Amino acid sequence: MSYLLVLVGIAGLGFGAMWLVDGASRLALRLGMSPLVVGLTVVGFGTSMPEFMVSVLAAGRGSGALSVGNAVGSNVMNLLLVLGAAAVIREISVVRRQGELNRNILFGLLPAIALLVGAWAGFISRWLAGVLLLMFAAFIWSALAEARHNRGARQVVSGSLSRQVGLTIAGMVVLSLGAESLVRGGTALARGFGVSEAVIGLTLVAFGTSLPELAASVMAAAKGESEMSVGNVLGSNVFNLGLVVGSAFLVRPSQVPTYIIRQDIPLLAVVTLVLGFGVLRDGRISRLEGIGLLMVFAGYLAFVVVRGG
Repeated sequence: MSYLLVLVGIAGLGFGAMWLVDGASRLALRLGMSPLVVGLTVVGFGTSMPEFMVSVLAAGRGSGALSVGNAVGSNVMNLLLVLGAAAVIREISVVRRQGELNRNILFGLLPAIALLVGAWAGFISRWLAGVLLLMFAAFIWSALAEARHNRGARQVVSGSLSRQVGLTIAGMVVLSLGAESLVRGGTALARGFGVSEAVIGLTLVAFGTSLPELAASVMAAAKGESEMSVGNVLGSNVFNLGLVVGSAFLVRPSQVPTYIIRQDIPLLAVVTLVLGFGVLRDGRISRLEGIGLLMVFAGYLAFVVVRGG
């Protein structure tokens, strides 16, 4: 049964990503919105739904380690695995969006800093969860304000509006169901080997819930939608630490492993800074840089497994 759940999950992620990117990209053109903004909001929200469901459910059951490990691990994977794979497929170029990139990278960094400071002792309280949710609300307000300010001319695209909306919604739903199936099956297999919840959250569950971002970003890159690919990753990362962790620990504050707060979150912050103001300084991620991101990801994964917990 576990193997069947994994296979069903992979199939769901593939179809869901295809529908979501197709519907959202056409909606962007029809409404005069930039693909970057659509990636930050619509696609970012859709591909973060698995993290939201898994983390809130885990926190509600008292599994704070699995909850925060899932969100932090997913963010590291988004920046290294997802963008790395997308760049290897086709060089990412967002040259005209440097200002938006810098602002959204900052929004991805602020929740990590808040967690580092507020949860240093290994406890995520309701007030910290509230701060994370406020940061998320500020991000959404900023993204929507930018969309209104920079709205371009509406374009004629093939297909009806109802079909595009339907594809977008169907993609979100199928992505979420696929990720849930994959996480359930994969977690059952991992626990059979006696792996801790924190390690499962940082690796297997994080990988499973990051597969929608991977599938959507790779699909967007293959279609030449670099802006949507980057927007999906940056938006998902803000959703994960802001909305997902904020909501999960607002439901039930709890202890979390201090090594996640003191090691994995600083690593996430460093990767965000290096990627945002180093690799993306010229608005591009080359294939060679994409390979470098994948190599760093492999090193991180090995570190987490060897460290254990």
